[in-house]
Amino acid sequence: MSKKPPLQNLGFKWWEHVTAFFQPKYDMCTDRVIGAEALVRWEHPEKGLLPPGIFIPVLEKNGYIAKVDLYIYEETCIFLKKCMDEGIPLHPVSVNLSRVGFYNPNLFQTLCEIAERYQIPRKYLELEITETAYATDSEMIFSVVEKLRQGGFRILMDDFGSGYSSLNMLKEAPVDEIKLDMRFLSAADPYGRAEEILHMIITMGNHMKLSIIAEGVETEQQKVMLQGFGCNKAQGYFYARPMREAEYTELLKKEKAEN
Repeated sequence: MSKKPPLQNLGFKWWEHVTAFFQPKYDMCTDRVIGAEALVRWEHPEKGLLPPGIFIPVLEKNGYIAKVDLYIYEETCIFLKKCMDEGIPLHPVSVNLSRVGFYNPNLFQTLCEIAERYQIPRKYLELEITETAYATDSEMIFSVVEKLRQGGFRILMDDFGSGYSSLNMLKEAPVDEIKLDMRFLSAADPYGRAEEILHMIITMGNHMKLSIIAEGVETEQQKVMLQGFGCNKAQGYFYARPMREAEYTELLKKEKAEN
């Protein structure tokens, strides 16, 4: 008999259990931190930290995911305010926005109000939107995203390369940076084309003046390959796993002391 997922007995008081972790992003030329992605984690009172694959589908199914996105966004603003007040090096932090959140007519106003509440310049707030979200109801999402860009937020297309509409998305979507999904290399590649396609995407992005970061970099070999292709920003286990706010803060302080 299979066990029920550990979320079944929480009563969905998600605000008592979710927390923001930060996964640093690095400049591969200097191996220094250039920012981070804020990731939601669930701290179960008995099970400890639960992997996102367990709780994200539950939050989506029960209609909480958009609220959780805003909660993590506000936690990010609180963290950035702390950095500003304490003289901790300030780098942009990206926050994920689910497709569902774009159906909120007050999304732009809410994001702006939270940033203003903590006096965070919007250049330090990046919004990650998956390629598949762009492909769903694209006209509406493009309209909202363009408004966010005009309002000073940087827009990242997450999981680029994971879908079949990538090139059309690159042509049409309002976006400042693309996050290459390195899982693309581990997928079935019977004709040995994956690396060449990756190289082509990076070259094309550079010609289009789009910033590019590789997500899911796990080995020195991948780092060297990406740099050879012209990609110099990375996020992944090769550099750092997602970490608690206190650990990320110490990392920033350490880099400041060494600089």
